[in-house]
Amino acid sequence: MKRVTIQFLLLALIVPVMLVGQLKDRGEVPLTLTGSIRNDLLARVGPVALQDSAWNLREDRAARKSPIQAALYSAVLPGAGELYAERYWKAGGFFLAEVALWGLYAVNDSKGNDQTTLFQQFADEHWSVVSYVEWIDRYIAELNPDAGGTGGIIVGDSGPPWDRVDWAKLNELEERIGRRSGNGFTHRLPKRPEQQYYELIGKYPQYAGGWDDGTDKTPSDVTSSNVSARFLEYAAMRGKANDFFNVASTMSSLIVINHVLSALDAAWSASRYNSSLQLESHLVPTLRPYGLVEFVPTTTLTYRF
Repeated sequence: MKRVTIQFLLLALIVPVMLVGQLKDRGEVPLTLTGSIRNDLLARVGPVALQDSAWNLREDRAARKSPIQAALYSAVLPGAGELYAERYWKAGGFFLAEVALWGLYAVNDSKGNDQTTLFQQFADEHWSVVSYVEWIDRYIAELNPDAGGTGGIIVGDSGPPWDRVDWAKLNELEERIGRRSGNGFTHRLPKRPEQQYYELIGKYPQYAGGWDDGTDKTPSDVTSSNVSARFLEYAAMRGKANDFFNVASTMSSLIVINHVLSALDAAWSASRYNSSLQLESHLVPTLRPYGLVEFVPTTTLTYRF
């Protein structure tokens, strides 16, 4: 045990002397020793080697990404949060998805509007509420003899058909006819140009008698859905418009989903970015006046790809 202790003491004395001797040979330390091993070894370390670290805790905080901020960015514009989190491929993917979805929405919504204009024009040319009232008057006894007549419903003989009827009286008559079950009268016709007006006349056989090729239809045709060619053509036109609008509606739902998914992914990407930051703390020897050395706590921030 004494031998080991003696050897350790000798080593502790020899190593500093050898180090100081090497520094002396390069002209970096004076011959005079202070008696402090710490000061004697570190007091003359070159100034360049004693520069403070380029990173500090404030810079570390600035380098980190906020998951909440990333999520808000992508909630507004998909891909923006990923761009903030430096996930460039994901940013491009979400942004391109947003552009594509909006493009599909706009195209199908426009086609739906054009198709709506087309089938409404077709209805105005080939379906007449006056013809519908006249058809009811012709078959009122068969539809419901207790419903009364159609007197006072048609109030004019010029102008477009929808301006030549009393809609309140028409709906009252439809209501009375509908009280008798089994005649197919299940709805009340809204006034043009309401959207339901254009929907009902091409959806329910009740209105088959108002088409210009359906005036010969009977109440039994109505109950058996034996409608005219115009009725079927119009129904197909309406269905095509609805298909366009359904696609547009689906695209609008996917747009919302894209915003939500991008926001969630942006928050996750920001968290992943922060977990890839490696923070190392060091005690860096810093030269102070009078040849003294102070050990300054510093940090080094690195990013692992």
